[in-house]
Amino acid sequence: MKVLFLSPTFPNRYNPNYGIFAFQLVQNLQASNISFNVIAPVPYSPPFLWFKKKWREQAHIPKKEWIKGVEIFYPRYLCLPGKKFIYWNTLFMYWSVYPVLKKLHGKVRFNIMHSYGVLPAGYVGQLTAEKLGLSSTCTAIGLDINMLAQKSIKAGALARYVLENTGQVIAVGKDLAAEINKLYVPDKMIKVIYNGIDSERFNTTNIDYVQARIKLGLSPDVRIILFVGRLVREKGIYELLEVFNRVLQNFSEAILVIVGDGNEKEALMNLAGEKGIQDKITFTGSIPHKDLVWWYAASEIVILLSYYEGVPNVLKEAMSCGRAVLATSTVGITELVVDGETGLLVEPGNVEQAVAALEKLLAEPKLSRDMGINARRLIQEKQLSWEKTAKAYQDVYLQQLQ
Repeated sequence: MKVLFLSPTFPNRYNPNYGIFAFQLVQNLQASNISFNVIAPVPYSPPFLWFKKKWREQAHIPKKEWIKGVEIFYPRYLCLPGKKFIYWNTLFMYWSVYPVLKKLHGKVRFNIMHSYGVLPAGYVGQLTAEKLGLSSTCTAIGLDINMLAQKSIKAGALARYVLENTGQVIAVGKDLAAEINKLYVPDKMIKVIYNGIDSERFNTTNIDYVQARIKLGLSPDVRIILFVGRLVREKGIYELLEVFNRVLQNFSEAILVIVGDGNEKEALMNLAGEKGIQDKITFTGSIPHKDLVWWYAASEIVILLSYYEGVPNVLKEAMSCGRAVLATSTVGITELVVDGETGLLVEPGNVEQAVAALEKLLAEPKLSRDMGINARRLIQEKQLSWEKTAKAYQDVYLQQLQ
């Protein structure tokens, strides 16, 4: 079986955590003796933008490289900045990437086209599958349905085309599958396959929090609130800073650790300076995925105030590490976090609710610890392993080839 896997979010040498979960899926499927070629389109970066690190690094991503046994191609395409251009950027990606896919198919002769994300990858992948006579699979990941497809009527039409015509649509959560049926294809069977998690790696049972803090150079006396994710507006990062600023008035011993990188990092750092709380916030930048367990171990509470999500692996990892979480009641998160048992849920964008919830967790450490214990138990009960995820995808591929 030979699979052509298309995902604009996929690791590269400059950003090894970008699309790490798509990478883990491919790795585990390859271990099942399925042959993969990965196409990870990269926005074209003109030289006059190279003064910015992001664009300079994008320009120097090689056309092809191997990462931990996975062969990845990085074709370029014209990409207008901003998610409001998702319709045009999807078309630009297709016009640029299809010739690469066609040429590669001529050499390898694939059986299945698997697109990761309905927009833009799903549309590009579905048209490619139709032209090359391949079976098609598309994974809806959350942001594609809950935000990108709703940017314009034209973007919604592209998403509808993908969802109606793809051989098998997969959603990373039950709530997301229900949302797809509700908004686009009421009569189509959407298969739910959760992303996996390495529950052995993300296990802090034998890691003392003082030990973790010493390793990370942090004081054992502070109370750490942890955010892990891309520094983009839709992750609720500006609300996070406002919430933390208010909470400091009653809990001056708290610090906020922000793990991750993104377009809003500089603006966030400037805002922290304007509020006079820059000394209470640590920006670590991007760190190796395998090292995250130490940050979870050192933290007391993990917070995620996103506007949109699928079923975020960050929360799965935090819960697997026995940490209470404070998150928004968005599609996907609500099927993972049980409000009042494994964490607390607040409305997206509601700063007042988030302040009250965070202060409650800080004021009642035993409640936070009990929620963390419940959270790890829930993750263990769900048995969310990458091996199980890979087996479910393998079954989908086999069904499509029958």
